[in-house]
Amino acid sequence: MKANKTEEHDEGPVKLTGKVVQKKFAQGSKSEHDAFYLVTKEGEYRLRRVGGNPFSDPELKKLLGKNVTASGTLNDSFFLAKSIIKDKK
Repeated sequence: MKANKTEEHDEGPVKLTGKVVQKKFAQGSKSEHDAFYLVTKEGEYRLRRVGGNPFSDPELKKLLGKNVTASGTLNDSFFLAKSIIKDKK
């Protein structure tokens, strides 16, 4: 498998607005863990930050329950955020 295979499926730069939540990912499997999600009007996207730990990101934990606007790339498995701004509301 090519190292950049995930990048081949990227849809390019995307901006999403929604609420950061945490819930189980891959429930019942060996990969099960609590993951961060961005819940938008269009759907739910597993959320990761560029440079952030995919299993325990203290910066995303600070945003739990908050409404945010995030810019990044959306691929088959998750939304990789390059920037996340907490809404002022």
